[in-house]
Amino acid sequence: MRTRLKNLAWQLAGSYEDFSLENRMFNIISIIALIAITVSLPINYLLGYPWQVLLFTACIMALQIYLYYISRFKKRFYISRIIFAVLSYVFLSVNYFFNSGINGPTILAFFLSYIFLIAIYNRSSYWLWTILHFTTVMLLLTVDYYYPHLIVENYTNETQRCIDITVTYMLMLFFSYVALGFIKSNYEIEKASSTEKTIAIEEQNVVLAKVNEEKNKLFSIVSHDLRSPLNTIQSYLELLSFDILEEKERKVAEKELVSLTKNTSDLLFNLLSWSKTQMEGVNAKLKPHNLFNVLAGTINTQHAIASQKDISFSNDIDKEAVAVCDEDMLQLVVRNLLNNAIKFTPSFGKISIHSKLSGNTVQLCISDSGKGIPEEQQKEIFSLKIQSTYGTNKEKGIGLGLVLCKEYIELQNGQIWFDSRPDVQTNFYISLPVA
Repeated sequence: MRTRLKNLAWQLAGSYEDFSLENRMFNIISIIALIAITVSLPINYLLGYPWQVLLFTACIMALQIYLYYISRFKKRFYISRIIFAVLSYVFLSVNYFFNSGINGPTILAFFLSYIFLIAIYNRSSYWLWTILHFTTVMLLLTVDYYYPHLIVENYTNETQRCIDITVTYMLMLFFSYVALGFIKSNYEIEKASSTEKTIAIEEQNVVLAKVNEEKNKLFSIVSHDLRSPLNTIQSYLELLSFDILEEKERKVAEKELVSLTKNTSDLLFNLLSWSKTQMEGVNAKLKPHNLFNVLAGTINTQHAIASQKDISFSNDIDKEAVAVCDEDMLQLVVRNLLNNAIKFTPSFGKISIHSKLSGNTVQLCISDSGKGIPEEQQKEIFSLKIQSTYGTNKEKGIGLGLVLCKEYIELQNGQIWFDSRPDVQTNFYISLPVA
């Protein structure tokens, strides 16, 4: 029963999403005022009030119904709140004169109306209602004292007066309980909502800090790691254009120029691919693919590059291995991993790529006998916090490719991880769902 009444009160007050706290308070106080006026009508009739007072009370009740309607359903909260305040003073002042003045219960109703008004207005206006209530009550008491003939005495005996004050007090107590209980419930909801908003803001700040950090790293890449090789390329081209190099020096310069151009092209490709994932988002086109066929072209290209450093290269991918993946994404990931392996493996080293079936996944492993990853960098290897490093032939590496690899593998519902022993071996693993 209590739960049903509570739910009814929330429906009468309005939803938390559509109405402010003050608006909901006004709606529920309007209902309380209607109940109070409805109860007072038969009591006033039994006490022998003049018909003019009963008619005035009925008119006030009709107005109060209208105020609730325009507030709850038309959401004209501002005007309804002002009219309610005016009606409160007019109704209670008239009731004071026609209900025995200080000998009646109207003073109790004035105090309840004060509680209602400060509940539906913000804190900055409390002083106004305090002064108005004090001034109004003092004025009524002064008139009662100096002009007692203006007060209509309705009680024929002391029993009538006692019953009227007792009933009024009980009603005021009940209505105060309902109103304050509603305020308390709303306060707890607002507090919980505020806590949730604070947590959400803190989480958002963490995300923004991360985005800002990545943005700064990205600018660092563009301003330093991209500018530096471009400046070097420009210098080589100027030397070649001046035709001042000997044949042997020219060949060395041309070889360096090709290497720098390739590294810069790889960097730009990774940079543009990663930027696209951050700004637009990328959807993986997942289909069953034969891994050997999908990666054949990429592996052959990297094999040719590895041979220039006299690195032995082996491809042991199972020709029957089929995984659910995005063809383009997987090629980019493997190209980056093989490219890194070539960069950090010295001449006459070894690189291999092989696959194996593990439960419901296919694992690819790319191994190299290169310089490995320092332990202090291993925790940050898949983030933009990783510092720029150089390969065995001074090839520049910035770690952006690994960030891209991680994002692309996760978009394919896969996993990527590694193990590395500095100056011994590094293994990068990719796990993808079996078709």
